[in-house]
Amino acid sequence: MAEYGEPLSTREQDVLDCIVKGASNKEAAAELFISENTVKVHLRNIYTKLGASSRTEAVTIALQQGIATIPGTEIVPEVVEPESSDAETAVPPPLSTETQSSRNWLLVGMVGIVALILLITAVYVSYQALNQTTSAALTNQLPTPEPFKDEPIDQTRWFISRPLTTPLADMAVASVGIDVYHIGGETESGITNLVNRFDTVTNTWHEMTAKQTAVTDTSAAVLFGEIYVPGGRTADGEPTNVVEAYSPANNAWRPIANLPKPISGGLALSDNNYLYVVGGWDGSNYLDTIYVYDANSDSWRPLTALPRPLSNASGGVITGQLFILGGTDGQSVFDTCYTYSIDADSWQDCPAMLTPRSDAGAAIILNKLYVLGGDETAGTEIPFGEFYDPNSQTWQVVNTPMLADGSTWNQLGVTNIETKIYALGGKIGDALSAENYIYSPLVYQTFIPAASGGGQE
Repeated sequence: MAEYGEPLSTREQDVLDCIVKGASNKEAAAELFISENTVKVHLRNIYTKLGASSRTEAVTIALQQGIATIPGTEIVPEVVEPESSDAETAVPPPLSTETQSSRNWLLVGMVGIVALILLITAVYVSYQALNQTTSAALTNQLPTPEPFKDEPIDQTRWFISRPLTTPLADMAVASVGIDVYHIGGETESGITNLVNRFDTVTNTWHEMTAKQTAVTDTSAAVLFGEIYVPGGRTADGEPTNVVEAYSPANNAWRPIANLPKPISGGLALSDNNYLYVVGGWDGSNYLDTIYVYDANSDSWRPLTALPRPLSNASGGVITGQLFILGGTDGQSVFDTCYTYSIDADSWQDCPAMLTPRSDAGAAIILNKLYVLGGDETAGTEIPFGEFYDPNSQTWQVVNTPMLADGSTWNQLGVTNIETKIYALGGKIGDALSAENYIYSPLVYQTFIPAASGGGQE
């Protein structure tokens, strides 16, 4: 364990020299042929030993203590001849005018070099401080004292990843790039506007700018690089028509045009051109509505109504069709599957799920639609997930080993990054969960050889 005042190890000195030169963690790792995680470990030890709390402070202390120098600014010390021990040493003759002038210029030169060094140091430290401030404004990494490696669940395709920072259910979840975001939801202390980002490469959680309006019973969809969260239920128990969009690039929220009416339990979907909100509850009635949002005009308009009113459905978008699965009308929970043709503005039935589900989560991998969790009726267990293959138009079971004890799992957040599905939080039984599960389905890809350019075989 590193302690304050302890000298730096050789490798810690190497890492310090890299950051003094302005290298990022990735650049330092490449230069020293080590991993970024190893660089981070060395940086934590450097901070502790120097008594620093940030990268900029560590550089400043190192320069002040002479532990490190900015390349190209080292001063060669003047060699001083030892004094003679002879008490009768004669007083040296006065310097000539030419020699005195040379020494004066040398002194001026040395003062100039020192001033230049101080100026370079000040500019560098200011630059690093600006970078540190900008980085801190974009993301605030939560404490992650030890690296976390995903742990497999028995011999299944499920893994346990780093848990959420707090138990959470009924939140909006979306993925952008390699990051998973959860937004709002219900904690043990009530409805929250919390926003956290999960870096799937480093397995670390980062707290982002909080949503302006705290909501639960909502969902999210990504449109043009932003995460849209339409409606939801506020702390007073009523649905809202407020819609807010989050920019991961700027770590900032902005309001957009309100929904035509307050809606909670609506399903948000995106086809990368428009945003859709399907079904929900307006505080009095379950809805059969579907609204589409046009970002160019910042406006909503209704489309052809659902075959039946429903709320808390799950679904996704495959080849220009919205798939709407299950849900409830307050009296019954459905196993229905409906498809909406975006081009034709019309609805069709698709094969029913293996079991009724409400408050489930869904994700799409290689045009297959995976549905996890949900409940058939209050307290009724559904010990398996399922997926739909549009090619064969069949549903197949997805085992969920975390439910082997017969627990229910609903109000979870589900999204995917590449070929991995992330299932976050929710309620397992009656308790809020902070679990972060990963499901890695066995995927098959067909590769078709390219045809030759008009030649004959």
